[in-house]
Amino acid sequence: MKFLRKKNSLKLFFFICVFTFFSGEQVFAKKKKTSASAVVTKESASPSETAVKIPVVNKSRTYFYKIDPAVMEGVEKGSPSSIQQAMKLLRKGEVEYTENERVLLYVCSQIIEIAYPSEKVTWQVFEYNQENAYVGALNSVKSGVFDTSTGNEDFLGIVLPAFVLFKANKSDVEIYTQCENALKEALKVRGDSVLVNYMLGILYENQGKFKEAEPYLEKAFSLDNKCQEVGIAYSKAISKNGNTDKAREIVKQVAGSENPNNLAVLKQNAYIAFDNSDYDAAEEYVARVLQQTPTDLEFVLFRAKIYIEKNDYIHAVSLLDMYARQSTTDIDYLVLRARVQLDWSKNTTAASETIEKALQYYPDNLEALMLAAKLSSQIDLPVAGKYADELAAMVLEKDPENAEALVYALDGLIKRESWQEAYKISRELVKKEKVLPEVIFRFVTVCLKTGKNGEALDTAVKAYNSNKTDEYLIQAYVLAYSSVGNRDTAMSIINSMLSTASPKIKSYLYYRRSYLQRGEENILADLRSSLIANSRNSEALFRLYEIYYAKKDYRKAQYYLRQVVAINPNDSSLKKLNDSLTQLIQ
Repeated sequence: MKFLRKKNSLKLFFFICVFTFFSGEQVFAKKKKTSASAVVTKESASPSETAVKIPVVNKSRTYFYKIDPAVMEGVEKGSPSSIQQAMKLLRKGEVEYTENERVLLYVCSQIIEIAYPSEKVTWQVFEYNQENAYVGALNSVKSGVFDTSTGNEDFLGIVLPAFVLFKANKSDVEIYTQCENALKEALKVRGDSVLVNYMLGILYENQGKFKEAEPYLEKAFSLDNKCQEVGIAYSKAISKNGNTDKAREIVKQVAGSENPNNLAVLKQNAYIAFDNSDYDAAEEYVARVLQQTPTDLEFVLFRAKIYIEKNDYIHAVSLLDMYARQSTTDIDYLVLRARVQLDWSKNTTAASETIEKALQYYPDNLEALMLAAKLSSQIDLPVAGKYADELAAMVLEKDPENAEALVYALDGLIKRESWQEAYKISRELVKKEKVLPEVIFRFVTVCLKTGKNGEALDTAVKAYNSNKTDEYLIQAYVLAYSSVGNRDTAMSIINSMLSTASPKIKSYLYYRRSYLQRGEENILADLRSSLIANSRNSEALFRLYEIYYAKKDYRKAQYYLRQVVAINPNDSSLKKLNDSLTQLIQ
């Protein structure tokens, strides 16, 4: 009896051990998908605070622990070639595959189809309908949802939910934040993953953050320089960052010349041509894309962008209207629509509303912020609640070397007569290696307004001596001399230039000479000569307004002021002056 009891006890012990082993193996695969398993830093965290927390992974007990480590390494590396090799190592007869191997075969097929659509799935795939966290995450991706129920038990559990970035709307900040956090955590597990580096690059490219995208795509490309998707994404980043020659070489490297009608290659060549300001070549590539896929909305919009750069606004508007039948919230559409409203229609109210809508959906988009800064600098009013210098500061926080943003900030500060702040920015701009002549003119103006007369004159003289034909530098030189130099010398300089000057410069010379004249008749004569040379010289018109306003001849003052307003319809300060004058006359 004792022997039998002992024997039965051993059987019971063996049964318990086996049950515990297999239940532990299946627990992750059968894990229920509930939002309660999402891990966040705070219960009420904002999207930027959302964090995917990774528990310490016990690699010996994860769902795929029985599969050959060489297979899992290939899958986690995540390049098309490493996944193909991993699937070869896993290959068996159909009935020999275990449940977790079937899941892995399916997961890898989805990685290829979603991330690398130019590649083919060359292994047997089993449709998997059972409840499984990995399969569930991929099903959620197809619905545009970041699935937080995977539990982050292993590398794939961390990465698969982030595949939603290939499907999600670019304006969904929360999803992009979740994806970014997950992918950065995945890099901590495997820093040499082509897949993760590529996905981070795509994530930043979708947000227009090409400088942030480049190092991740460079890493992915260094690990696999034959993958078309990785190469094209890397080419796009470096092209946007100014290296179009290298971008073109990379496209040739990954695509070759086997298929001249390859859509992905045609598209990237179109982008490279556009970034290189070769708009005719870009349009040719776009036409070839649309011949194959006439309903490609991305390239309908891109064609509109090319037309805008070529100042062909009529065709651009037609394409924007066509695109708007499908969507009016895409960031590229909103930016292009605002540009047309601002630059062609001159409808600053409509442009402001469109830009504000763009920033509501995409608050960090650099193009929208730049356009808002440009508009604010023109109308001397806030856009989306901020003035030009404030909007430019947001751009510079993300792109410190953006000289265009500094120019818009400077223009806004000059409009508001914030001279000390304007001096700081303009001084920073003139120190740059390549300085635009109009920036030098602004700097000279600001120096004079802040009492830095010596600096204004030195800058103007040096710039003019380096290039005596540029209109901005001529104006800077004349402005500095007529403001702080000897009167007779300034008059002599202006008189010597008049005979050979263009109508625009001749108008400016007469205008500046009016400040040096003695006697009202001589001043008025120079201002009339200025307007004969260029009837749209708003500076001369405004000076006439000031003269007649000082004489209390308000009707004649308003006659000239209204012309200034007509030339500068977006300047709110001029409109206010005109409104005040109208009330005074009444």
